[in-house]
Amino acid sequence: MQKDTIIYVTDQRQKYLADMLGGEQTDCRNSGGIDYERVGNIVFPTPFSKLKLINSDIEKLKHNIIINNIAVWGGMMPECFPGIDRGCDFMRDETVIEQNAIVTAEATASIAIQKSIHGIYGSKVLVSGFGKCGKAIARVFSAMGAHVMVMARRKQARHEATELGYETVDFNDPAKACFETLFLINTVPDRVIDESLIMILQKDAIIIDIASKPGGCDFEACKRYQINCTHALGLPGIYCPKTGAKILYDCMKRKGMTEGLWLFRIAP
Repeated sequence: MQKDTIIYVTDQRQKYLADMLGGEQTDCRNSGGIDYERVGNIVFPTPFSKLKLINSDIEKLKHNIIINNIAVWGGMMPECFPGIDRGCDFMRDETVIEQNAIVTAEATASIAIQKSIHGIYGSKVLVSGFGKCGKAIARVFSAMGAHVMVMARRKQARHEATELGYETVDFNDPAKACFETLFLINTVPDRVIDESLIMILQKDAIIIDIASKPGGCDFEACKRYQINCTHALGLPGIYCPKTGAKILYDCMKRKGMTEGLWLFRIAP
């Protein structure tokens, strides 16, 4: 029996992904609900938290996934979620992470242009953290003519950034880090951008925090010191949804997802 694919459409990226997967599309809300015995795959949003489901609904989903041996796909899935072993948590796939970092960096530059009264070329950009997103952001802003400084806790990360030609600083020297900084971009999901750092920023500087909730910035301190701060999450799905969908689609193909299935879409 041909199996159905359920995709939760919570943003434009999920809609593009549904189109790429192919098959006839039906809105489950208008078709009498879901017959889980017919379901082979469920595609959750990235991140999974976009569903905003209550615990009882999540438990029902888990039960149906287990008894029907359904493959699960999604991003930042809850720990030990059933079906992931047959599908994939996108945000644990190295290729997806690297490709998402690139489009996240492009989107971050777009936000910087929209939010600041300054141009990027010739401006000092401070990148907090030097993981995959930090590296991509440093590369994009450097290519746009910015003077990029990398702030990282790990000595190895600072060494790598130095080898790539960036000035570096650790978190113990905020005065050096913030001097003349006009764009501070945080990628670290810990409280690293605190009041001691925020208070010495220029008043026309901006902070873009792309770290997952609750972020790495003291947003209340930003308000007190009147620093323009944006907590920017899920950027690939917002700024480049079709490219973001293609990244997920390619991952599903690599993992053996079959095209041309009968596809149901459901938007909670």
